[in-house]
Amino acid sequence: MQKAGNLLKAADIPIVVINQVDPIYVNFTVSQQYWPDIKKHTSDRAFRVAATTSQGPGEILQGAVTFVDNAVDPATGTIHLRASFENAQNKLWPGLFVNVVMTLSEQADANVVPMQAITEGQSGSMVYVVKPDNTVETRQVVTNRSGAGFAVIEKGLVPGEVVVTDGQTRLTRGARVQIKSDVTDAAAATTTEPN
Repeated sequence: MQKAGNLLKAADIPIVVINQVDPIYVNFTVSQQYWPDIKKHTSDRAFRVAATTSQGPGEILQGAVTFVDNAVDPATGTIHLRASFENAQNKLWPGLFVNVVMTLSEQADANVVPMQAITEGQSGSMVYVVKPDNTVETRQVVTNRSGAGFAVIEKGLVPGEVVVTDGQTRLTRGARVQIKSDVTDAAAATTTEPN
């Protein structure tokens, strides 16, 4: 305990640490492969990021990138960034773990399927497409990128086609499937009998 008149010098242990909490800074890293896309946005004052915490996973907090390191960390191959978040309600706290999502671009009208629909075959990536008679056929696909459990299909599918997301190991070309009733856009199908 410190009292008035105690002598302090530079080598002493800090008496107190004051952390700024509003606005609060969140430090995060991204893989160096995204540097060209990040570079495009570094002059953009509205380079937005979103953060969620494990305590409130449904609540998304919005912030803006305020710092991009000028070097790649050679040990991890990542770039250090810092974002500033308004924090008037103290939803973020120093030392709290958060998940940060940084949107670098958006692709309108992308053809997207769940990752579990894609299987690897001898000729590369493929999916099982459900035909109108509830039989399946294999289709070679070319994926562009993936994230959040979905893959963007560049070639091989047209919008509206139904793909199998479960039980692909039991399927062969022409197998009959049954579509689960609770599935909507990206339909999952189950095997009923080979044809």
